[in-house]
Amino acid sequence: MDKVMIRTQRSLKKDLSKYRALFPHTEDRVYLNHAALSPMHERAIRAIDQHHFDRSHHNVEYWPDALEVKTEFRRLVGRLINGDPDHIAVSDNTSMALNWLAQGLTWQPGDRILLNNFEFPSNVYPFVNLQRQGVAIDYAEHRNGRIELEDLEAKIRPETRLLSISYVEFLNGYKNDLKRIGELCRAHDIIFCVDGIQGVGAVQIDVNECGIDFLACGGQKWLMWPLGTAFMYVSPRIFDRVQPMAAGWLAVEDAWEFFDYDLKFLPTAERFEPGMVNVAGVVGANASLELFLEAGPANIEQQIYQVTDYLIERLQDAEYYLYTPVERELRAGIVTFHHPRSQGLDEYLKQHRVHVSLRNGFIRVAPHFYNTEADIDRLMELLVKFDHS
Repeated sequence: MDKVMIRTQRSLKKDLSKYRALFPHTEDRVYLNHAALSPMHERAIRAIDQHHFDRSHHNVEYWPDALEVKTEFRRLVGRLINGDPDHIAVSDNTSMALNWLAQGLTWQPGDRILLNNFEFPSNVYPFVNLQRQGVAIDYAEHRNGRIELEDLEAKIRPETRLLSISYVEFLNGYKNDLKRIGELCRAHDIIFCVDGIQGVGAVQIDVNECGIDFLACGGQKWLMWPLGTAFMYVSPRIFDRVQPMAAGWLAVEDAWEFFDYDLKFLPTAERFEPGMVNVAGVVGANASLELFLEAGPANIEQQIYQVTDYLIERLQDAEYYLYTPVERELRAGIVTFHHPRSQGLDEYLKQHRVHVSLRNGFIRVAPHFYNTEADIDRLMELLVKFDHS
C-alpha cells in the first residue's frame, strides 16, 4: 500500500491551542471517537446553561426568543451546507429526518429504491419499511468497503425512484463522490438522498453543487451538537413532492388563529416541524455552528486530514491492515484498522483513557480538528505496549 503524501502546514496552527482549550476532557484523556459521539465544548455548555438560567429566573415565557433561535439555526446550517434556510428544518435525529422523506413521498407498488449493503441501519430501515406499500429495495454490493459508481448505475432500473447513500460510510470512513452520484441521479430523474452524519462537520459539503435533493444529518457526532438535535434539507426540486407525514399546529400558516382548522402547511421547511423543537439543543447547536464557521469549514477539514494523514503513516509503519483508503479524496475523518485482538485492545485503550470505537471487529479512530499529533502518538504508544503484553 502506498504511503500517504507529505502533510501540508496546519491551517489552524495559530489558533489550535485556543480551540483545544474549549474541550476540558483533553486535560486527562485522548478522545478519538467523534464518529460515535462528540464531547461538548465550553461555548455550547455556556450557551445552554445561560438558556436554562434565563428560562428559570427571568425569561420564563421564552416563546419569541425560541422562534429567533430556530431562525438562526436554519441560517447557520444554510451557511455550512450552502442551502437555502427556507428549505432547512430542525429534526430530532437522522432516522427521523429520513422517515420524513420516506413517508412524505407518494409511492406506488413496484417503485424501487436503491441502497447499498454497507450502510448504517439509519439509512436503511426507513426505506425498508416501505416494503409494506409494495416498494422494492435494491442493494448495490460494496467492494471491500467501497461503493463504486458503476455498481450503483448497474442497479438502476426504470422503476428506481430514489437513491440514498451516506456521505461517509460509518465503518471505514469511505467518502462517496456525491457530485458524481448526484449527476447520475439527475440523468435518471432519481431523487438523491444523503445521510450526512459521518461527513458534515468534518469535511465540506455543498448541497447545490452535489445536486442533493434531501440531506439528513444528526449533530451529535462531527457537528458537536447536543443529543437529539439534527437537521434536514429538502431541495426546491422535490419540496412540493414531500408531504408532511405528521401535522401539528406550528406547521401551518396562521398558527395563532387557534380555531381556524383549515390545514394549510407553511411554504417553508418549517412545515416539517409539527410542534416545539428541542430549543436547548438548538441553542447548543447554534454555539457549535458559530464555532465551526469562525474556525472555517475548510480549515477544520484540512486539520482533520493532517491528523489522519499522520495516523495513517504511523499505522502503516507498524504494518496494521487499513480498512480505510489512504487517498484523501476517498476518506474523511475516520481511520479504521484491523487488530487480531481488537476487543482486548479497545478495553485496554479505554483503561488508559484513550477512546476509540470497536466496530465489526475493527478499531475505528476518529479525530477531530482540536486533536493533535501528540494524541496520535499516545494512541500508538499504547498500541505498542499492548502488542508486547
